[in-house]
Amino acid sequence: MTAADAMKFFVAMIIMMNPLGSLSIFLELTRKLSLQKQRRIALSCGFAITVIMLVTIWTGKDLLTLLGITIPSFRFAGGIILLLMGLSMLQSRESPVSHTSEDDEAAKERESVAVVPLALPIIIGPGAISTLIIASNDYPQLLNKMWMSGLCCFLAFNMCLILYFGHPIAKLVGASVIKVVTRIMGMIIMAIAVGMLADGLIGLLPALA
Repeated sequence: MTAADAMKFFVAMIIMMNPLGSLSIFLELTRKLSLQKQRRIALSCGFAITVIMLVTIWTGKDLLTLLGITIPSFRFAGGIILLLMGLSMLQSRESPVSHTSEDDEAAKERESVAVVPLALPIIIGPGAISTLIIASNDYPQLLNKMWMSGLCCFLAFNMCLILYFGHPIAKLVGASVIKVVTRIMGMIIMAIAVGMLADGLIGLLPALA
């Protein structure tokens, strides 16, 4: 994994996690809770995000093999998911493949929303999981997986900080900026999705190459 590859992975994961969009959902789900409770949820969510990403990096490919799913087919399916996510973000609406209104209703009945639905599937949704599994397959060497694990821990730590200091960050950024950034990220996700679809299709139908 070159420095450019690591940077591409890092940026892709930031986009998939959508920090500002996830922050707005976090504040909505925890708006009736005390600040102390919100911050405990933020810490728990950060830990859950770390565990989910690390488990996916180190065991995701083996799970696909166990289920009989090939990487090209998974890459193609992941491209479709990212395309839908990017289109939703471009239109400034919630993606149906990562977060729905039913998730909010279910969250109100739970004592804590740190793991479900915040960590999974809002922050680490199908797009992020697809990116992690495909990256771990493309760079299966031990050192590369350690690099990816370190980057994921760094991302989880910063996501935890964003949620922990959610209220001042939301006031500083503003709703309009969040919408603009979300649309830009949507465009980038759609571009990544097209590449994944093309690679997946070539893997499934080598004659197209």
